[in-house]
Amino acid sequence: MAEAASNGRVRVTGPNRQLPEKTITIKWEPGMPKVEFRRKAEALKRLGEEGKLYKATNPVARDRKVTKSYRQHIIDRIWELYHERNPEFANKLIKRVTEKMDPDHVWELQLGGPDNWDNLRFLDRKTNRTIGMYQIWPQIKNLPDGTPIRIEVIGPPD
Repeated sequence: MAEAASNGRVRVTGPNRQLPEKTITIKWEPGMPKVEFRRKAEALKRLGEEGKLYKATNPVARDRKVTKSYRQHIIDRIWELYHERNPEFANKLIKRVTEKMDPDHVWELQLGGPDNWDNLRFLDRKTNRTIGMYQIWPQIKNLPDGTPIRIEVIGPPD
């Protein structure tokens, strides 16, 4: 499955079952909240088991307005729900969302995930960036586009 990319390359839009499957590792690191790491890692592991993950064409198809509008929607909801009853709590939540968390593509864009609100959840910033940029990307960057991907999860300790 493929379509034309803006840079003239062919953009792969699904796993190429002709290519050998590659298992990559996601590892918990100190400083990552264990619950958030588990949620992210298990979601990716499940998607891999379902045969949905593949090395997407780089650069991935992405619209930064999607994550920006998602973040703003969450901030607006927090304010709507709490600003009258508990403005201090509302401000604390908003500060957490803006300074310590990222809108995370649960199904990573680089693994073929969609760039839409249904695929976004807030995640601890360190966990999001470490998994995406420093763990997944180095393991897939030299693979052919469309390579089917499986996920092995290491950690966290109980």
